[in-house]
Amino acid sequence: MVVDHICVNYGAELFQELFNELHERDVVQNVFYPRNKSHRVADPDRPYRIDSPLILGTMTKISFSRKQGRMRQKYDPLYQRNKPDLIHAHTLLSDGSLAYEYFKRYRTPYIVAVRSSDMDVFLKYKPWLFYHARQIVENAAQIVFISPSIRKKFLKRFGDKYEFKSLVLTNGINQDYFKGESLAKKEAQQPPVLLYVGSFLKRKKVPALIKLAKLMEARLTIVGYGGKQEKKVLRLIRSSDGGTYLGRIEDSSELIKIYRQCDVFVMSSIRETFGLVYLEAMSQGLPLIYSKRTGIDGLFKEGRVGYGVNPGSLPEMKDALERILANYREISGNCISEARKFTWREIAESYISLYQSSSD
Repeated sequence: MVVDHICVNYGAELFQELFNELHERDVVQNVFYPRNKSHRVADPDRPYRIDSPLILGTMTKISFSRKQGRMRQKYDPLYQRNKPDLIHAHTLLSDGSLAYEYFKRYRTPYIVAVRSSDMDVFLKYKPWLFYHARQIVENAAQIVFISPSIRKKFLKRFGDKYEFKSLVLTNGINQDYFKGESLAKKEAQQPPVLLYVGSFLKRKKVPALIKLAKLMEARLTIVGYGGKQEKKVLRLIRSSDGGTYLGRIEDSSELIKIYRQCDVFVMSSIRETFGLVYLEAMSQGLPLIYSKRTGIDGLFKEGRVGYGVNPGSLPEMKDALERILANYREISGNCISEARKFTWREIAESYISLYQSSSD
């Protein structure tokens, strides 16, 4: 099977993880990666073909039709060369619009992913694109969501008529997190150690987490950098008792050590695309406090791996932490067993089944 990926976000490592796993399963892949000047040129040392023409800029940001025209111009000779059996569009509008064009021209089937940026940015600030978005999903063989919360928001906006061909296929986590044996934690430390890994954007509500640690007399470890609240967060953490700031850490082996030294992972953002850090924490036995109606909410039964809260709600986070600590050993074990379902190997197998059913 030959699959063309249309992927404006290819620079994110998660796509490369998926494509590598698909290659191991004999899927012939071509990646069309339209980029702007700030995007890193794609590494050519990959087991699949990558074309990354310089397309995006100020004018394509202003004019969606100009953007699509430029993408069609650059992609057309690649389509003729590749002759794909299926197109996988990794966003609804930027990528899906191009896949829809080649469905109209050549009846090439396509699947399209709907991400939070599609729902919360494109369709929110460019509502005139809604009719076009409806045409894209109407003609897609399947519609993929990386979380139940995005699927729920989509069906509410577009209608239940698309429910039959919509499914959730989450992102996966690196196999490094499953090397060796992750043992369920028998009990939390005293005082418990809370962990946050991420940026310091305002929507991340990190100051509320610092208040939670103080209220519960817990210790707090923070890994991250960047965002408009960085200075505020660093000032608060450095002036708090029991707070530790470790800075920016990207090496998975170092992150695994940190996860294993902590007890509960807390991130109650206003908005999350999915949040791979939740799965990373789970893989090392950390129960979660996460946000309702976004990110991983709806992926697990309430209480199985942790509890959802309204973003930044101190009373709800306090209650969630108390409930986790009261049943810590069981929830920790649940986290490890559930995380093992989200390796890229498992996700790739699901995509292959989807490709086969969509191209028949």
